[in-house]
Amino acid sequence: MPSTSETLLIKYQSIYKKATEHVFTKELCQGTLDDRSLYIYLAQDLQFFEVSLRLICKITSLAPDTDSLITLAKKIGFFANDENTYFRDCLELLAPSVSEEERKKFSTTIIPGIDKYVQLLEELKADHSLKYCELITFLWCLEQVYLKWAHDLPRKENLHWKYQTWIDLHDGEHFESWCTFLKNQVDKYPVEEVEEIFVKTTELEFEFFDSCYSA
Repeated sequence: MPSTSETLLIKYQSIYKKATEHVFTKELCQGTLDDRSLYIYLAQDLQFFEVSLRLICKITSLAPDTDSLITLAKKIGFFANDENTYFRDCLELLAPSVSEEERKKFSTTIIPGIDKYVQLLEELKADHSLKYCELITFLWCLEQVYLKWAHDLPRKENLHWKYQTWIDLHDGEHFESWCTFLKNQVDKYPVEEVEEIFVKTTELEFEFFDSCYSA
């Protein structure tokens, strides 16, 4: 019998495919994504990250057992580690691709399309009626989309670090182990309890790439 995660990926394979095979990530893996699109994406993702980290803290506080609590808490520490300067270094490198006015806009304002995603995060953070199963499914879906495109899309060799580093952060043993943990958490619950948040998150992941690519 298929697990909950397998059932969701099969049942909603069309929107999952859209999110994991967007032209944005295809071009990123081929090293052909233009600097402006990458700048917009990273500037938006940095703002998104700050909101999502607060939500992950909430999810961690609701962990049903000690093992999951410790795993989630360790991941918060990993996210908060200031040794990884990729965002700062890459945004500095890509800055000439946008005007000064655009740099301020994209770094401080959430653009249309992505604003709906951030709104969802705020709602998930504020809604105390939500269960751990829904919140952990949101987190698994978000990370699974990244693992899928970073691991499976055709990749050009000798990519510039602005592309390769971002791919490496979402592929490899560490990230795969994290996604496996999240998947196993989701699989403890019936499909009916987590289906709605999975669909909503997958659709918004697609819109995130799409909004940055067309901005």
